[in-house]
Amino acid sequence: MKVTGTIAQHIQEIFRCIQGGQGWCKDEGQVYVALLDHWAVLKDYELKHQLLKNLVLRYATIERNLAELNSKLVELNQLKNRFLGFAAHDLRNPLSSIRGLSEIMLTEMTGPLTEEQREFLSTIYAASRDMLALVNDLLDISVIESGRLDLKIQQDSLKTLIRERLRIFKLAAESKGIQFSTDFEDLPEVPFDRNRIAQVIDNLVGNAVKLAPAESTIEVRLWQQAGFAKVSVEDEGPGIAAEDQPLIFGEFQRIGGQHPSGEKGTGLGLAIAKRIIEAHRGYLEVRSALGVGSTFSFAIPAEVEHGASQEAQGDYCRG
Repeated sequence: MKVTGTIAQHIQEIFRCIQGGQGWCKDEGQVYVALLDHWAVLKDYELKHQLLKNLVLRYATIERNLAELNSKLVELNQLKNRFLGFAAHDLRNPLSSIRGLSEIMLTEMTGPLTEEQREFLSTIYAASRDMLALVNDLLDISVIESGRLDLKIQQDSLKTLIRERLRIFKLAAESKGIQFSTDFEDLPEVPFDRNRIAQVIDNLVGNAVKLAPAESTIEVRLWQQAGFAKVSVEDEGPGIAAEDQPLIFGEFQRIGGQHPSGEKGTGLGLAIAKRIIEAHRGYLEVRSALGVGSTFSFAIPAEVEHGASQEAQGDYCRG
């Protein structure tokens, strides 16, 4: 035990008292008190030191356990993605055949149909179409989560692509009396993966057509702002509650409740769309109010970043 200067002075005074033949020294009691105080401080320090040591060891143990659990979760997630990929791939071909053949039979190319046969074939076609959409979404999400989303970035016209995709939805929109209103700026060509951005546009427009009420308008806009090419799809549907909006870009989330037409979604479309846009170094967002409608917007860079090396541009093309 280290002796402080004050205690040492008291001890020296006691020795002088003893040498002087005195039986008791006034400093003796003070030495005992000082020694007890010093011992208490040391004991407190030892307890705190031991407590800190135990906390550090406990933290290290927890951190090690969390790292092991995280490693296992990553491994399980990779296993899940491989399983989804294999299962979806094996299901896609037969489902495509079922959908294609039932569609051909519905056109009566193979012969006339009775009402009962048409009803059965319509059910088969609708079920196989929905299952195929789910399978394709599962394939996409497994590819994206495994980090194998390769984008084929090329300079292309967003305006031309949007017009093409809107033509695909024209019949479905007209069947509900829905009109498309477009407002497109004259943008130069921008770098993007045509197939993947078409997938995003299809999801946003498809959701708008499904959720919009009959005899309403869907507004589609294209403009450039702050170095980004922006696209928005605005509908007059039921809208999304504020507390639900942060959740809709998660996997297996349904937006806006039940579709008015009774159509079912996979709950993966927006999650896939968001990851595709983020792989382009852009962003996807929503503004919505219950009873008013929703506006989904995405933005992608209008130019490839200046000074980027060829290797960096290759990374740009990867999710």
